[in-house]
Amino acid sequence: MDELEFFKKQWQSQDDWPSYKREELYQMMHKKSSSIVKWIFIISLIEFAFWIALEFLSGSQEIDEVLIQMNLNVFYRVSLVVNYVVILGFIIRFFMNYRTIKTTDTTRGLMKSILKTRRTVKAYVWFNILFFCLSFSVSIIMTIKHYTSVNTSQFWISIGISILVLIILILLFLLFYRVIYGVLTRRLQRNYNNLKQIEL
Repeated sequence: MDELEFFKKQWQSQDDWPSYKREELYQMMHKKSSSIVKWIFIISLIEFAFWIALEFLSGSQEIDEVLIQMNLNVFYRVSLVVNYVVILGFIIRFFMNYRTIKTTDTTRGLMKSILKTRRTVKAYVWFNILFFCLSFSVSIIMTIKHYTSVNTSQFWISIGISILVLIILILLFLLFYRVIYGVLTRRLQRNYNNLKQIEL
């Protein structure tokens, strides 16, 4: 049994349990919650650095020329800036959530911070997925239009393949976020539930 769960059951099962044990239980959950949010912040930084490095390594004069030919250069640059600015905003928010939880000294305050962090993570995940869908769709449509005629069967076959690829990529993104951020947010939810029992 998890140490925290054992400690909680012991505390709940004894009416004469010393009052300071409740504070110890809170401190344990406070420490765990703070550690989880810190890891959310660190992972988001690593993810951001990965995409920056990938962009830097994949950039070339040939790619720029292709983007210009397909009238995607402006869209690509603008979407890239918007994406990075919004993600940086989320990273700053993760850091602020971490600082808030780290300095929280009340059960209700910690519960509120946990809920806020979970909402921020969900918004971050959905922004990434929806922005990727938008960017991918626009890029594919413009590419197909550049190389094929709108009225040919080849165009619609290309659209069908692109939709299939998009679905596969979305599923991979969802799997990644569920494994990485999902595990952390579920742990936060467990801490929230434990704190709720203490508060009751």
